[in-house]
Amino acid sequence: MNKKIKLVLSLFFIIAIFIGVLFVANSLADNSALIETIADLGYLGVVFTAIVAGLNTFVPLPAATFTPLFVASGLSIPFIILALSLGTLIADFIGFLLGNVSRNLVLDKYPKLFNFITNLQEKHQTLIIPAVVLYAALVPFPNEVLLLPLALAGIKFRSIIIPLIIGNIIHQTLIVYGISNLNDLLF
Repeated sequence: MNKKIKLVLSLFFIIAIFIGVLFVANSLADNSALIETIADLGYLGVVFTAIVAGLNTFVPLPAATFTPLFVASGLSIPFIILALSLGTLIADFIGFLLGNVSRNLVLDKYPKLFNFITNLQEKHQTLIIPAVVLYAALVPFPNEVLLLPLALAGIKFRSIIIPLIIGNIIHQTLIVYGISNLNDLLF
């Protein structure tokens, strides 16, 4: 099968899943018991949802997809964005730690890969901060795709935490308001 066709089918599949989850979230917004549970958990529940979604690399579904549920439970959109950003940052930190822990394993088992990542990091040091902000803000895949190689290359988390925070806030804002507008359009 042609690579372009595969890419289009993959994008269609991702969009279909996203819209399907949005429909499910909207239909669940009528479930008073679920809404009450979400209201009871409050923003802590939103943070936890973002952590789970942020660590889920198999089905990368953003926690912001559940915005209709969060709003229906009485949560405020600006605080939803902050809670989602915090949860995503925690998931990013866990993923970064996994990269640090696996550094010696990669060095021993895949020295060429390790050398490639380290050389890339050394040659393009000035691009790391903008790359982290832009990736976290605009790329719809888990941040671990970028963070694991950075951890393997020896980058310190403290040097990328501010770019991650900025990128995560932008990303969550775009998704939450995008979902809210799409929700208004569809329902």
